[in-house]
Amino acid sequence: METLHSLKSGSRYKDRYTDKFGVRSDKFVPVSKLPAPRWHWDYDLTEENTDFMKQMSQVHDEELLSQQSPLNDDEWSNSPWEQGSLRCGAVGMKVGCQPLWFRDGTYAVCTLVQLQDCHVVRYIPKEDYNTKVAAAIVGCKNTNPFHRNEKYAEFCHNAGIPLKTRCFRFHITENAAIKPGTKLDVTHFRPGQYVDCLAKTIGWGTQGVMQRYKVSGGPSDARGSHGFHRRIGSIANRSGHVPKNTKMPGQLGGQYVTVRGLQILRMNTRYNVLYIKGRMPGHTNQFIKISDSSMKKYKPQTEEQTKKLLGPFPRYRPTEGEVIPEDIYHESVFPLDEPTITFS
Repeated sequence: METLHSLKSGSRYKDRYTDKFGVRSDKFVPVSKLPAPRWHWDYDLTEENTDFMKQMSQVHDEELLSQQSPLNDDEWSNSPWEQGSLRCGAVGMKVGCQPLWFRDGTYAVCTLVQLQDCHVVRYIPKEDYNTKVAAAIVGCKNTNPFHRNEKYAEFCHNAGIPLKTRCFRFHITENAAIKPGTKLDVTHFRPGQYVDCLAKTIGWGTQGVMQRYKVSGGPSDARGSHGFHRRIGSIANRSGHVPKNTKMPGQLGGQYVTVRGLQILRMNTRYNVLYIKGRMPGHTNQFIKISDSSMKKYKPQTEEQTKKLLGPFPRYRPTEGEVIPEDIYHESVFPLDEPTITFS
């Protein structure tokens, strides 16, 4: 309890950062509003040492890819496709949107997904996973090793690859196993194939019911309403309790959403870009998990259907002397490098 002297002198207000007149400066920022202290890995290094550490990390990544990669050992044998087989997918980054025109004159807006430094990080057999299916972990985009811990660095270095920014897990069957360290590019898929894309939606923070669920809200001032324009209204029923899953204000976005049945219309082998028909959640540079479509009508039932509905099983293996074109289009897409008018 404060003494009478401290109450009269106002000693409890001495730490208010004011002058002798009790006036606070306009440039004052309270401690609660200051940015949190951030630790940088190079906070106690000189510029020369920082450049040297970055250069050594690049040399270390090159040695991993050339010497310590598990791909230098014997290759895993390929198993034929069977009905019910699950193939490994890939991880890419959302680049943007672009329209593609069809030969009948119509067009569709496509989402561009780039498979940047996509490698298989780890293969988990079904005995070590859940005794039902196997699993494969795929990573995308090399990251700075100074921004990850040692345990994660060892996890990637065991596969002979640099550290990855984002990793996703895929459920696969044992006949579709891929060796860790294998690089996956756009040739892992096929134009005309249908895929499922999983990504995190844009986070909008806490929003009201009008923004979150498109509720109409209350009437205007002209109809006698005051302070009830954007509210939800009654949330209870005749029992007097609020039922579960009632639409109320809360977090909007920032959740993983899967869009199924999207078709691949174009593949660019130079920049490893997939042109996928339709829209998918997430902002630009968002990581997207791409897998074969799980919809029943897009699942192959015979080996002939796998050539249209699936990519190479379990992955693409180039032959000697094979030349891959830079752009691979679906048969319904009109390439822009072709003339639009031909004279006979």
